[in-house]
Amino acid sequence: MPPECQEKDYNPIIRERDVFKKQFLTIQNKYENKIQELSILKELGETLRSADFHNKNILFWHQIKIVIKHMALSGISLILTEENRDEYELVANSYNEEPLLHPVRLSSENKFLKNIIKQKRSIIIKDLSKQPFFNGINTFNKGAMCFVPIMHNNNGIGVLCLHATNLHRFNNNAKHFFSIVADQIATAIILFRLYNNMLKEENRRYILSRFFSKGITETILNQGEKLKLGGERKNVTILFADLCGFTSMSEKLDQEEVLNILNRYFSFAIPIVFEFDGTLDKLMGDGMMAFFGAPISHIDDPARALKMAIRLISALKKSDIRIPGQTGELSSRLKVSVGINTGEVVAGYLGSEDHLNYTVIGDAVNIAQRLQTLANSNEIFISRSTYSAIKDTRIDGVKGFTHLKGQKVKGRHKTVDTYRVELTF
Repeated sequence: MPPECQEKDYNPIIRERDVFKKQFLTIQNKYENKIQELSILKELGETLRSADFHNKNILFWHQIKIVIKHMALSGISLILTEENRDEYELVANSYNEEPLLHPVRLSSENKFLKNIIKQKRSIIIKDLSKQPFFNGINTFNKGAMCFVPIMHNNNGIGVLCLHATNLHRFNNNAKHFFSIVADQIATAIILFRLYNNMLKEENRRYILSRFFSKGITETILNQGEKLKLGGERKNVTILFADLCGFTSMSEKLDQEEVLNILNRYFSFAIPIVFEFDGTLDKLMGDGMMAFFGAPISHIDDPARALKMAIRLISALKKSDIRIPGQTGELSSRLKVSVGINTGEVVAGYLGSEDHLNYTVIGDAVNIAQRLQTLANSNEIFISRSTYSAIKDTRIDGVKGFTHLKGQKVKGRHKTVDTYRVELTF
């Protein structure tokens, strides 16, 4: 066969081989890209198992580092919308060697970010020299950028900002993959928010349980009220109870023994406060302050306060708590003196955002405390305002009231019209 014929027959074979080789390399390249993409997604998912959900800057810095480790990108930034607020913050930036110490607040009027989230689709800037972008830390004015919205339940919760020096880096396949990455990061965002909302809820529950009964705590939580500094005027009934003579008697006891007696006393006294939906304000050595009518008011708050005092005295009489006597002396039961007053106060959270106390402030509080100092062992003194609110109410354990007229109390020029509650036991 002539050489020219052999070359003519051979050329189609070479061409077919070259076409096959090109197709094979294309398929191989796509396959390797898919493996790489799956590896990224797998690694993103695996980091959530051991993630630090206490610090979003650390969590998301690790997330974007995984992506940039495998992809030909110059950098990645993650900008999140603040929960329940129309504002943005930069939480992670791959250009930093360490996670950000604090999120960087971005302008809430950033029309570019708003537009990305509003359109719910990726936007590409092909030439940053014509349209620079500033993420709060870095200014990008070279290369190209792809902005991918991070969505959850059709709502924008963030933007993934991808930077590349190659102007052609963000083709359709890349955009599709980065959308999948954004979905994976969205999962991390939601898990982070759920976890931290759960911690906030538990912290709120713990704070509330220090002051309120379980029922009132649940009511406040169900109403979705925020625990914040500040107060409001309320009409409440304040109760002070103090162990009679305990201070002088405790001087003769070991400190451990004093602490044990007080713990046993408060272990059943505090539940009695909560039983009548009272609010525990504070423990003061061997004394206790509670009030009724805040944050949840009841029409019978004065009666609840008196019922609580009667239950406390009755419980002490039945308890087996004793104060050890001196040699040759019998041990004695615990006894309390109680003062109750009804009046207007300012009720609210006092302290700092990290350490709150729910309390009431006003002259009505001072009067209740002064009445308690006038009462003797197992006596309950109430003010005229409290008496007026409960005089026609039948309360178990009460056989009547004795009017003591005006009582001189410490710190007041005017006397306080006082009534002693006469008990049936």
